[in-house]
Amino acid sequence: MCKLYNNQKGFTLIELVIVIVIIGILSAVGIPKFLDLRDEAEQASVNQMIGSLESALTIYSSKQFLNGDVIAVVNPFDQLSNIPSNYNGANDPVNPTNTPAGTWSWRTSGNWIMYHPKKPITGGWSYGGVRFIIYQVQTVVDGSDTVGIRLTTTPTYEYSWN
Repeated sequence: MCKLYNNQKGFTLIELVIVIVIIGILSAVGIPKFLDLRDEAEQASVNQMIGSLESALTIYSSKQFLNGDVIAVVNPFDQLSNIPSNYNGANDPVNPTNTPAGTWSWRTSGNWIMYHPKKPITGGWSYGGVRFIIYQVQTVVDGSDTVGIRLTTTPTYEYSWN
């Protein structure tokens, strides 16, 4: 007696559909988590840059104080040993054209550092409907003496990430 076997190898349509459904479920779960990581990375990068600029201003004002020099407001980016690649220089006025999304600028009038976030924020400073993160470089005064420099923002310009 002769047995006939089907020796064709491959997947059935049902197996392929099941694999496609599983890949779809994994994508639906994984892609939002990946996007959240990018947003969190931008937030961490902004916070790190603010911290670096504050440290640079503290070091600058300490050196000025120790040398007996005048402590004056300066562009904090000029005090960094490694200027970030996303720094667009001094721009006045700052707008979405000269400070595109994901970049920093220094605004000489008002002594502001400004960041144009890639993701929309609530609050901040608005120019033509585009919102910027904004910090002002200010002197720290003790009595009548200037003793340091700091970054600060006012309640008007406080921001939160959407």
